[in-house]
Amino acid sequence: MDSPLQLFRELLPFGPSSAEQKSVAAVRGLLDTLIGLSPQETVAKLASSVLPTVNRQPNLHMRFKLLEDIRHETEQALPTLEQEISQAVLPLPLVTTTAALHVDNLLKGLSLAYASIARGINKGQLESGMSHLFHRSVQRAMAMVSRRQLLAYRAYAAPSASSWQTLHDLYQMVRGPLSMPLNGETAPIEHEYLGALLFAYLEPSKLPRSELEMINICSRQLAAYAGIGDALADPAGVKHPDSCFMVRPDEGNPGHPLSRLPASTSTFGSLLVDCSQVLAALDRNITRRPGKTVEPDLNAPPAVLQSLRVAIGGKSSRRFSRTHFRPRGDLVSGFNSVVTFLDGNAFSRRSVDAAHRYNGREFTSSEWALVDESPDGFRLRFIKGEKKTLGAGDIVALQPRESSKIHVCFVRRISSSQVRLEIGLQLMSPQVSVVDVTIEDVAEDCRAIFLHSLPAYGKFSGLIIPPGSYRSGQKVLVKLPGRSLLRQLGTCMEANDGLAFFALEQLPD
Repeated sequence: MDSPLQLFRELLPFGPSSAEQKSVAAVRGLLDTLIGLSPQETVAKLASSVLPTVNRQPNLHMRFKLLEDIRHETEQALPTLEQEISQAVLPLPLVTTTAALHVDNLLKGLSLAYASIARGINKGQLESGMSHLFHRSVQRAMAMVSRRQLLAYRAYAAPSASSWQTLHDLYQMVRGPLSMPLNGETAPIEHEYLGALLFAYLEPSKLPRSELEMINICSRQLAAYAGIGDALADPAGVKHPDSCFMVRPDEGNPGHPLSRLPASTSTFGSLLVDCSQVLAALDRNITRRPGKTVEPDLNAPPAVLQSLRVAIGGKSSRRFSRTHFRPRGDLVSGFNSVVTFLDGNAFSRRSVDAAHRYNGREFTSSEWALVDESPDGFRLRFIKGEKKTLGAGDIVALQPRESSKIHVCFVRRISSSQVRLEIGLQLMSPQVSVVDVTIEDVAEDCRAIFLHSLPAYGKFSGLIIPPGSYRSGQKVLVKLPGRSLLRQLGTCMEANDGLAFFALEQLPD
C-alpha cells in the first residue's frame, strides 16, 4: 500500500507521477534488451515493442526525451541496413524487402510519434510556453519522413503520397496563420522541408544508387539557397519560371515544374519554390578553379553537378513521343557482359537455333517487356531472369525477340515497387562495334565499345572503355575490322565504377 506521503506527492502539480515513472522504466528496460541483437532485429523490436510504450507516456517533455533515446538506437542500426538495401539486386529479394519494411515501419512510427507531440502542443495552443519543444518535434518528424523517402529512393521506389502529405502538413502547421514568422527556431524546419523537395526535384530515379547519399547531402546544402513563399495569382509574373516549382500542400507529391504546368492551372493555396539561386550555387561549383573556395562547397564531381543543374533548370523534358507496344527482349548488363554479348555471342532468334542459343556464354540475361519505345530509347518492364544490381548510368545491351539487332543503351531511370520493376533506357548509337584500342601512355590494349555516331550528343563518334586513368587529349588507335582510326579522347561524357564514356575527336592537322 502506498504511504500517505507518496499519495500526497502524486496530487502535487510537479514531479513525475508513478504512472510516468513506470512508463519510463518500461522503456529503459526494453532498450536494455537490444544489446547483442542484429541491426534488423533491433529495428524490428524498436518498432514493435519499444515505440508503442513511449507513445503511452503522458508527459510530452519526457516522451520527447525517450524518443531521442530510441532515435539514438536507431542511428546505430540503420546505416548497415540502408547500405544493404542500396547494394541489393533488383527486384529486391524477400529478405531485403523484409528488412526494408522493418526500417520503413520504424521511421514512420518515429515521425508519427514526434508529430503527435507537435500536434498536441499546437492543439492545446501551448506554443508560447513550449515553443522549443514544438519546433524540435516538427523538425524531428520531418527528418524521419525524409529518411523514409531516401530509403525508398535507395530501392528506386517512389515515396508514398502519405509521406509527402505529412511533410506538407507539418510545414503548414509551422507557417500557418496562428504561427509566428520564421525565425531562428523555425528556419531549420523550412530548411528540412526544402531539402526533401529539392532532392525530389533532382529525380533520384535517374541517379546511380551509389551516388544517392552524396547527392542527398548536396541537396541539403543547396536547400539554404532555395526560396519558398505563396504562389502568385498570375504565374506569368514569376521572374525565373524555368527554375521554379509549384507545390500544392493538399496533394501527396513534391510539386511540379512551373514551366510545365498548363496555362489555365489555378495557383490558389499553392506554394512557389524558387531555385534560381540554387542554380547559381551549382554554377559556382561547376566553374570554380582548382584551389578556389566557393559557397556552398559541394563534394561532387562536375559531371554530377551538371546533371543536377539540368534537372533543376527544367531542361530535361522528353524530346520524342512514345509508341506503345508489347514485344519482349533479353537484357545483358555490365560492361564486360555487354562486350562479351556483342563480341560474337549474340544469339539468333530463329527457332531452329534454340538448341545452341545459350551455349558457351560468359554472361547471364534477363527477360523484359518493351513497354514503349521512342527514336532514342525504350521503357522496359522486368519479367524474369537473374536479378541484377542495376543503377542509373549502367550500360546494357538489349536484343528484342525475333530480331538480331542489338541496342547498346545507358540506364537513365529506374522505378521499383513490390510488384513491378521498370527501367528507362537511352539508345546510344545506331551502330556499335566491339574493338581493340591502343591508348597513348597505356601499356596494354583494351577491349572497348566503339559508337560510330552519337545523334544525341553531336556529329562525332564515341568510345566506352573500362574505368581507368584515361584523360582527355590522349591519342587512341581504334582497330576496326579491315581498318584503323587514329583519334583523340575528347570530353569525358560520363564515368562511373564500371565504365568511362569519351567523345572521340579528329586529330588536329
